Amino acid sequence: MFRQGRYFYGSLIFFVVALCLLTACSSQEDGKTENLALIKRTNPEPMDIINGMDHEDEKGLISKVKEAVANEDTIYDVIVVKNGKKIIVAYKVKHLQRFHMKKIEKTVTGNLEEKFPKYEFIVSSDYKIFLESVRLNELLKKKDVPEKKAREKFKEIEGLQKELI
Repeated sequence: MFRQGRYFYGSLIFFVVALCLLTACSSQEDGKTENLALIKRTNPEPMDIINGMDHEDEKGLISKVKEAVANEDTIYDVIVVKNGKKIIVAYKVKHLQRFHMKKIEKTVTGNLEEKFPKYEFIVSSDYKIFLESVRLNELLKKKDVPEKKAREKFKEIEGLQKELI
């Protein structure tokens, strides 16, 4: 009996050490912001598909859109991507405010349409749309991205929003 106990404790210690090593190795980041986009604040820069970063001709329009949405108390992360007159605004709502999602979306949409009447807004708190917008943003940060590919990705995100309705 004593001999079996010794082997049992030895194998238990080996198992615990192996488990600790495996969990320590699995926590290495691969550098992508999209992996933790649901739980971590990513705060991506607003982008324009045609001009890249916020262009001077529009006097910081997409930065103003992002700021207008980020000033809401219930929202903690916003991404803005512009394509011509259409602007995707995806955001994350604070956890305790999740019961008021429709009200928040209606408020954000109303505020944006009031402040920027010339533009069409696609406003969503859906995580899939936020994640795809982050991926599009990462794609646009690369210098040699074809405009056609970026527009297709934008259309794909628009399609996701229409599926929700």
